[in-house]
Amino acid sequence: MTTITQRLQESGVDAGQVDALAQDIQQKKYGPLLQQLLLRGLWSDVVDESMPRPQWLERWRELGESGFPFINSPALQRLLDAGVDVHDLTDVVRSAQVLTIYNIAQLVDEPCRDLGYDVADAPDVHLAYVDEAGAPHRPGSLHDALEESDPAGRHGQPRTLELRQFGGLPGELQSEIKDLLAQKAWSQAAVLWKRSVGGELKQCLATVQSLARQL
Repeated sequence: MTTITQRLQESGVDAGQVDALAQDIQQKKYGPLLQQLLLRGLWSDVVDESMPRPQWLERWRELGESGFPFINSPALQRLLDAGVDVHDLTDVVRSAQVLTIYNIAQLVDEPCRDLGYDVADAPDVHLAYVDEAGAPHRPGSLHDALEESDPAGRHGQPRTLELRQFGGLPGELQSEIKDLLAQKAWSQAAVLWKRSVGGELKQCLATVQSLARQL
């Protein structure tokens, strides 16, 4: 039978983190597990950025055609028919979704926050789980941990144009550019970038130096 730790490993959770969660589970401390599950659940609803054609586009089409609510397939198609770059669209949708899940995490942490902090009689309520003895336990702050849980490793920040272009290159070419950047071989990396992506050599040089700071 599949265990929780096996499933967490299969879903990509860091091995060290899985071990720590396993120890907590054995001691019946479920707060860290609850936090991890909630964070992963929130991030799982954010669109992927896979190149050359983001996978979420087909998924949204399938959902729209099946009658699933909330998906505006006609509007999506109109944008694509109008020539909107699919990667610009992905970046905009992702930004909106990251903002939404952050707001959800903050609302879970502080359900009364929208009432304002000047309401003296606002109840002090929090999401919690109840252990076998009936004692409540909080999972820890979700919105404080949300950014570091970003699967893209950018702490929720939008993808830059150079990162997007880099992600669209073949894997071997990405590795070659990474090696040159690690060696600070800026000129060689700029020439390779110009050959692969295009642009003026001076701009390519600035691009690879900026990319080096982001990778």
